[in-house]
Formats: sequence, C-alpha cells, structure tokens
Amino acid sequence: MDPAEKRMKDIKEAFDQFDTDNKGTISTKELANILKYLGQDPTDEELDNYMKELDPESAGTIDFMSMMKVLTKAVKDDDTIDELMASFRVFDVDNTGTIPTAEMRYILMEMGEKMTAQDVKDILKEMDPDDSGMCKYVDYVKKKYEDLQVAKAKAAKLKAKKKKK
Repeated sequence: MDPAEKRMKDIKEAFDQFDTDNKGTISTKELANILKYLGQDPTDEELDNYMKELDPESAGTIDFMSMMKVLTKAVKDDDTIDELMASFRVFDVDNTGTIPTAEMRYILMEMGEKMTAQDVKDILKEMDPDDSGMCKYVDYVKKKYEDLQVAKAKAAKLKAKKKKK
C-alpha cells in the first residue's frame, strides 16, 4: 500500500471511529479528536480554519468527503493525484479502477458537499462517458489533474503579463 492509500485508509478509519451512528457525518466537536487520532496536533487557529472550511454554515456536522478533501488539500501537487486516487480506491472494492455509477451517484449526492442533481449528472457523464454503468475514476482524476496543470500555467502567464505592465 502506497503512502497516499495508507493516509486515505487512516482518515476513513478515524472518521468511522467517531461516526458512531453510521450516518456518514460526525460532530464538529470531534474534529480535534480525529486530527489527534491521525497524529496531528493542530493549534487553535488551525482548528478554527478547518472548522470554517468544513462547517461554513455552523451546522455542527462534518461529512466524510468534505473532511477527506480538506485533510488532503494541503498536499503537494505531485502527491495530490495519488491521494485523490486513494480516496476513490476506498470505494473500489474490486481494485478495477472503476466504481459503479449508481454508487458514485450516491457518494456525490450523500457523502460530499451538497451538489445539485445537474452537477452530479455532469460529473457522472465525465466519469462514465460511454454510459457503461461504471465510473472510470482513474481516467477522470488524470484528466482533472491535467486540467489543473493547464489552468495553473495559464494563470502564471497572466500574472507574468500583469507584472510587465
């Protein structure tokens, strides 16, 4: 198991320890405990920043996918693709690089940030372009990573042009 996969597994395990009712959410009060479980010792300021990002509406709960995104976001770009792949592998029980489209729909609708039905439909169309019933997350992640690199390059060029003016 590579380090990114291990980290994803550790985050899932930590989350599950505190998701006692198995609803896919935890109390915001448990965040510090989860971070400590993962070997982190955040400052009060870091905890406040996590809380603002994870629970911007102060609902008092955090869902797994949001927590996963936030806890893996500060990773270097080279590691990001591996960590994102590992987060999908949590749901890829057969290790085929695919997740059934129905399961992915559920993950997107119920476990992550609240998305509109149209947003979910658009993502699923990208992940399952041939409508085979299987989302090809490996291809999807690679494409999104490439798109990100292109966007960063364009942003750097724009920034350079502005500096010249």
